[in-house]
Amino acid sequence: MFHLNHIHLRSPDPHKSAQWYVDHLGAKILSEGKGLGNSVAIRMDLGGATVNMSGSPTGDLLPEGSSEYHWGLEHFGLDTDDINGALEQLTSKGVQVLLPITEMPSGGTLIAYIKGPDEVMIELVQRKT
Repeated sequence: MFHLNHIHLRSPDPHKSAQWYVDHLGAKILSEGKGLGNSVAIRMDLGGATVNMSGSPTGDLLPEGSSEYHWGLEHFGLDTDDINGALEQLTSKGVQVLLPITEMPSGGTLIAYIKGPDEVMIELVQRKT
């Protein structure tokens, strides 16, 4: 039902951090634009995996080590072809929804965040068809 969609990192300086991945690990920058909360959003390819690097969605300092937005490894994303059904199934098992189904600003793609174990935030992604 799921497969890995991307890894998302937040940084106080997303351009500098993305460049580190380019310089040190051979990542390739695929695109740059705006993400949720009007944050800088840089999409990279790192060995065939998509890595998204962004700044703060609010311009404020973010907390460390929680299932909320924060610097460092923030969440990982899973593709699904039925985000409504997936959330129904997960919430019926007691999984907490951190962000209800939300359409991305670019339109069509739906996302939701759930809380995993150990304060891990997991994004469910249903791409527009």
